[in-house]
Amino acid sequence: MAPMGGGADTGSGLAGIAKKFCLTGASSMLAEGATFPIDITKTRLQLQGQADFTGTKFGFGGMMANILKTEGVVGLYAGVTPAIARHIPYTGFRAIGYEYIRAFFCGDKPKDQAPLLAKMAAGMSAGAIGQAIAVPCDLIKVRMQSDGRLVAAKKLDKPRYTGLFDAFAKIQAAEGIGGFYAGCWPAIQRAALVNLGELTTYDTAKKAIVPITGDNLLCHLSSAICSGFVASLCSTPADVAKSRIMSQTKLPDGTFPYNGTLDCWKKVVASEGPMALYKGFIPGWLRLGPWQLVFWVSYEQLRILTGIGGFK
Repeated sequence: MAPMGGGADTGSGLAGIAKKFCLTGASSMLAEGATFPIDITKTRLQLQGQADFTGTKFGFGGMMANILKTEGVVGLYAGVTPAIARHIPYTGFRAIGYEYIRAFFCGDKPKDQAPLLAKMAAGMSAGAIGQAIAVPCDLIKVRMQSDGRLVAAKKLDKPRYTGLFDAFAKIQAAEGIGGFYAGCWPAIQRAALVNLGELTTYDTAKKAIVPITGDNLLCHLSSAICSGFVASLCSTPADVAKSRIMSQTKLPDGTFPYNGTLDCWKKVVASEGPMALYKGFIPGWLRLGPWQLVFWVSYEQLRILTGIGGFK
């Protein structure tokens, strides 16, 4: 294993950007595949309480056990293909774009001396733009994750889609291009908040920890835990709205339950209480911590092995 550390950043040209994009794709696919069962459990928890929900309410462990019981191991990976496909453009842009947007907000200051506000602006901007690119895959992922619940509740005879390409074809035929962007605003808002917490905190925590531990696994683990907690705290309410809006189906009168993020929050708080906005917080944090650990450790190692140098 190559030693953790810096090295000259040779990834500033087009070839370097392409190399970083490939590395972020490989690292994010590895992280997504490893933590996906936690993600689907979190999504199902967030969907409890909707108008079409008639089953028993579960906690995290109970929900995962119920998915295994009713849908088998494959149920824990429903929607994994679009989830992995989503991270190629999403993480590719946000991780790489963050470095360049941060430099833009820094002005004349060196990037390793970026003020907190520059990091926050860069994190939110990179996350929002990356998610705007990846919304169609995210929508398909959420719908495929929710279908098992609807089938178990006998709201659907079978899942709506058999896979990523089948979903693209059916959504295009039934809803047009606009159908791929249902719930896009809460998804973009969530991504901006996730990356406000995730990238900003990881960047800041790493720079604070490196002088103590060195740029090593312990540093990455500590930074990932910090960033995962802050990202979850910032983004869970938007994540609840995103999951519900993207998975919603029409009511008997032909309308949809939610008209947007604020309407969703208002109805959730009125019917389920304010803490319902933090449904899935613990599994979200349990997922973001390991996800970031896998992503950042593999991404930084790959950067070093390919001569780009560690993330700075």
